[in-house]
Formats: sequence, structure tokens, C-alpha cells
Amino acid sequence: MRLALIAIALVFVTFGGYYRIRSQQSGESLDRSREGWPLFAAIRLTGLLTVGATAFWLHKTQWPAPSALRWTGVICFALSVAWLIWMFHTLGRNLTDTVVTRREAFLVIHGPYRYVRNPMYTGVLMAGMSLGLALRTWLLPGGSLAMFALFAVRTRIEERYLIERFGDAYRDYMQTTGRFFPRL
Repeated sequence: MRLALIAIALVFVTFGGYYRIRSQQSGESLDRSREGWPLFAAIRLTGLLTVGATAFWLHKTQWPAPSALRWTGVICFALSVAWLIWMFHTLGRNLTDTVVTRREAFLVIHGPYRYVRNPMYTGVLMAGMSLGLALRTWLLPGGSLAMFALFAVRTRIEERYLIERFGDAYRDYMQTTGRFFPRL
């Protein structure tokens, strides 16, 4: 089970890194201060602590015979990584690590964006919850909930910039697509 989780995480890091590097090839400088430095720092610190806790828990866990519940966590983690890779692929060169859009950005409303406006944030929440289930700890779901709460605050800022950039097209998209979870 440990090897399965590590392999899935390595797939995520590989694809995520590839799309991050690819999106930065434009050389465009992004003004990260528009997000607000406290929020910018809090998101990254929370993410770093959660990743560190995951590595610690992967190393620490004694790994008794895996239960169906723990394997469900592994499968859900794989699905959340697949969701995040789909999001990276769909967003392509539009990908940024802040609320500011790139000069050449275009409105993306296909792929996972057809279902939710912020699939990355949803994917992070799903990954943390599923890792908590697989590793039998509350620490990772707690970290991912904290990260998700910070993302929820960030989303309000981000959506102001998206409305400023894409106008009525983004407003229409907001009316038909849920922020973090699909609309029923």
C-alpha cells in the first residue's frame, strides 16, 4: 500500500511539475502581491506542512494488514490525482500560482472546468481526505481542510480578477457552474 501511494504521488509530482514548468516558459512576470502576501504565504506554508506530514506519516505508519477502507483511500487518492492531472492538462499555459491571469490567457470552461470553476482546489481537498483514509490519520484531512479554507478566501479575490478580465463570459460561467462542487 505504501508503494502504491508513493507511486501515485510521484505521478502527480511529475505531471504537476511538467505543467508548471511549461506554463512558465512565457517568461511573463506575475504580480503575486495582488493576492495579498499573508494569504500567499499562508497557502504555501499550509501546503508545505501538509506535504511534510504526508511524508512523515508514510514513513511512520506501521502498516498492519490493509483494510478495504484503506484501499478505498488509495483508490480515491489515485482518482484525485487523475482529476488534478486532467485539470493541469486542460488549463495548459493558463496555469499560474496566483490569482493573476497571464496576458495570453483565455477562458477555460471545458474538461473539469465544465463541472466546477476551481477543480484544483477540489482536487486538493479530495487528495487530502483520501490520504487521511489510506493512512488512517486525521492530520492530512485537517491540513487539506485548512488549505481548502484558504483557497475559498483566495477564490473571492481570484474571481474579481477573472470578471475584470473576461467580463460577462465569466459571469455567465459563474451562473451555470459550481465554485468547488458541481451544481445539481
